[in-house]
Amino acid sequence: RMRQTYAALAQLPEGPARDREAFAFLARLRAWISRVVPGPEFRRELREHLDALGPDGTFRVFVRSDTNVEDLPGFTGAGLNLTVPNVVGFENVLAALREVWASPFTDRSYGWRQNHMEEPEYVFPAVVVQRSFPSEKSGVMVTADVDTGRMGWLSIAVNEGVGGAVDGQGAESVLVGSGTRS
Repeated sequence: RMRQTYAALAQLPEGPARDREAFAFLARLRAWISRVVPGPEFRRELREHLDALGPDGTFRVFVRSDTNVEDLPGFTGAGLNLTVPNVVGFENVLAALREVWASPFTDRSYGWRQNHMEEPEYVFPAVVVQRSFPSEKSGVMVTADVDTGRMGWLSIAVNEGVGGAVDGQGAESVLVGSGTRS
């Protein structure tokens, strides 16, 4: 169905009508993903892994996305998709998993990567669950100038607290030369 829908979208002239059709398709896809109920085997394995971290409700995790298209030539999608910080409890982790799994299909994510993909149906999202720890500051660092793509620079975004540079909160950004600029 994805292949057929993307092929039909490609036949439409670029513009608002095509965008509306694409965004409507993405909304249906996100809604479907958000209703998926992981099977009993998945739930059992997830519970085992979380139980290894401690009793339910006694620790926090980040639920993060990763896809096969976050590092395409000429494109970096780091931080583009959803990260849910400080999730507590098994059922909340399951809910966050569905949100994160659906996040590569937002209008924003789709729009950013479309110029770099010939076959958009081949976006394969994964979800990463990481135990969190108390943090006063957090951030993201990219080893290039994110505005121009020039190498030899470090683009750094930091924020007070946890997750701000990734999840859309205000963040302080700085560009630092690495000494080997091109």
